[in-house]
Amino acid sequence: FKPLDGKWKGNFKIYEDQNQKAKSNIDLNNISLKNFENPNLKLVGEIEVEQIYHSESPYFQTVEITDFYPEKNEKIVSQGVNKIQNGKMWCVVKKPDETVIHDGSTEGKETIIWQRSRQNPQKVEYFRETVLENTYEILGWGYYEGDDLNLTPKFWFYGKYNRVIK
Repeated sequence: FKPLDGKWKGNFKIYEDQNQKAKSNIDLNNISLKNFENPNLKLVGEIEVEQIYHSESPYFQTVEITDFYPEKNEKIVSQGVNKIQNGKMWCVVKKPDETVIHDGSTEGKETIIWQRSRQNPQKVEYFRETVLENTYEILGWGYYEGDDLNLTPKFWFYGKYNRVIK
């Protein structure tokens, strides 16, 4: 988790697929910026994000996330941790209205994959987070209550943050 340590700022964009297709047309575990070239994706939200990470050990890191929603002029602060416990990688974020728990895995030295698959209410998410020296990029997708899991995801996410303080 150490490469995340520091303060990051950037924008997190939310897109809605206006013309979902059969899920068999896409490898959802291998997404890239190419997926965002889809002309059917419509920008439906943008969040200004500030994240401050601090590793307490190689296995435990805290994060404070400040999300600013310009269209609502609303700021939401969440607290979270990234941790390795019992041989598993976890991300737990306490938001004002819910606690989000993602299972984690790594892909190479720079990429963490976070995902969850919940029912009642349905929340299936996948985030590919790549951390380089001064940039932090997030590619993701999500299915929520009422979304058809046989189709490509209704919602797609793209975040790009820059390191402000190491």
